[in-house]
Amino acid sequence: MNKTCIFQLTDSERDRLGNALVEIAYDPHGSMGYITDLRMIALSALPRRIVDALSEQRASINPRSHLIFENLPTDEQIFTTPAPEVFTPAAKSGHLSENLIMAFASLIGEPYSIFFEGADIVNNLIPTRKSKGEYTGLGSEVELDFHIENAALKFMDDYNFSPLGLLLTGVRHDPQGPLTRLADARAALERLTPEDIECLRMPLYRIKVPYRWRRDSAQQTGPVSLVRGSPDLPEISAVFYPDMVEPTTSAAAFSMEKFYAAIREVSFGIDIVPGRLVYIDNRFTLHSRDKFNGTYDEAGNPMRWVQRVFVAPNLWNHRNLNPVKSRVFQPKEAAVC
Repeated sequence: MNKTCIFQLTDSERDRLGNALVEIAYDPHGSMGYITDLRMIALSALPRRIVDALSEQRASINPRSHLIFENLPTDEQIFTTPAPEVFTPAAKSGHLSENLIMAFASLIGEPYSIFFEGADIVNNLIPTRKSKGEYTGLGSEVELDFHIENAALKFMDDYNFSPLGLLLTGVRHDPQGPLTRLADARAALERLTPEDIECLRMPLYRIKVPYRWRRDSAQQTGPVSLVRGSPDLPEISAVFYPDMVEPTTSAAAFSMEKFYAAIREVSFGIDIVPGRLVYIDNRFTLHSRDKFNGTYDEAGNPMRWVQRVFVAPNLWNHRNLNPVKSRVFQPKEAAVC
């Protein structure tokens, strides 16, 4: 784990931020007024070193693969874990976690959600019994292997619906729960030969759209590359959980296997717990989630509750989507090129 990517608040900084955020009413629609309020509070309540780190990531001059923020304020009480896609104000004592993740997101980019990824601007990632075997954030019994979030959506029509990055924070912790693993593709590419990198840069792969984006059939891209740009600042479009990428040649498959092995070698695990927030740069940082059984409380509700927000540089590429809510979009039928 790169220590330069870790930022810890002091107790006084934590309390100052929490006292400011608790006064804001959470807006699950993600209205502009709500986000502006959070931006203003974040800029005034966060210490300069945190604002600088978020601003550098937004500018993308010298981006880090990830950012980890520690000793953040948390909600005073968690009463239960809600259903993943149901807005349940009574689940906890307030909306500090939602305001926290949105405040950080607003200083990196433009927060948004896709409707079937989560009906509100902040997505609740909570394991469900019916989704245990799914390759989604709601599954548990299968490993959600290393991937770039919505990699195929970089090639949808003329638009890029893949997020710039995503933020994760813990709300309720399952001590038997999984680790989230991160891997900087730049470090992985350093372990490959120039020939392997050149193969990954060629349009020799078809990538399927994520499970929740599929309609009647498993849409996939035409032949595309997994790596674009220079090895030190690449754009990655790789997905390593089953049946997501189809190499079109044996050489392409071999280079992809070597890339996957390198990704695993450079990866590290982190527990998404309350008081910790993780930002993942989705352009060149892959992430995964271990498989786990999940534990349940006395009411039969899962102990693991993680929240997620997507960010984009701007919302221009989303202009032809249907805004179900202010920043929650419903995709139309769209071709994947």
